[in-house]
Amino acid sequence: MRDGRVAGGEPFHYRPPVIELVAFDLDGVLYSSEPFLGEAYREAIAGVNAQRPGSFDRVPTTREILDHVGWPVSEIIARLFPQTDSEALALLYGQTLNTIWRRVARGEGILYPGVADILPALAAARYRLAIASNGRRRYVEAVLHTYALTGYFEPLIAADDTPVRDKGQIVRAHQETDHLTAEQVVLVGDRTSDVEAAQAVGCHFVGCDYGHGYRHEIEPYGPIVASFRDLPSVLTTLCKLPTAR
Repeated sequence: MRDGRVAGGEPFHYRPPVIELVAFDLDGVLYSSEPFLGEAYREAIAGVNAQRPGSFDRVPTTREILDHVGWPVSEIIARLFPQTDSEALALLYGQTLNTIWRRVARGEGILYPGVADILPALAAARYRLAIASNGRRRYVEAVLHTYALTGYFEPLIAADDTPVRDKGQIVRAHQETDHLTAEQVVLVGDRTSDVEAAQAVGCHFVGCDYGHGYRHEIEPYGPIVASFRDLPSVLTTLCKLPTAR
């Protein structure tokens, strides 16, 4: 172990890699629902209007929907239709979940370039990998199963599992299960919701500049990757950061 001092005289030491758990947001980081998302909402809205005519008078654009991806579907729908009554919103919530699930299972989304190559490499390097998504268990499982990714990740903790309620609590649950400190955990995400989850846990954050979000949401909070293939080198850099005694 090598000791020294940072500028200003604060002591530090270097130690073996500190990052042990890498938690990933799903949509916008590993996988993209963008190819079908607008049509899925169109289909779901049509289904609700068939049951309850006139409930929704418009279909949001794909960009409008993507601007809210990262939050639970129930919250996305409430943000897209703030003036709509709760009964119609509840119907649309159920229809949207089912429609998205079917399209995922048919393989209509895409894995981002590099994901299929880099996940095995990270697993081989002995990182523990986990999913930290606000998506429902059925949706997350469908993505992992459809693209043969399940085996790379720790047992799934989903946002609809009791008592878990959001991705920050998911990350903390994995941290506690694996007996890790926050310093040993990094959350990889593309949205404000991911930044907030990392801050709630106190762990490292790596932002994805290729996802659904905007760079200003993530840029101030940690290193940024332009491609999933850039992630291993960023993790290596985080592992070498000095830590205070």
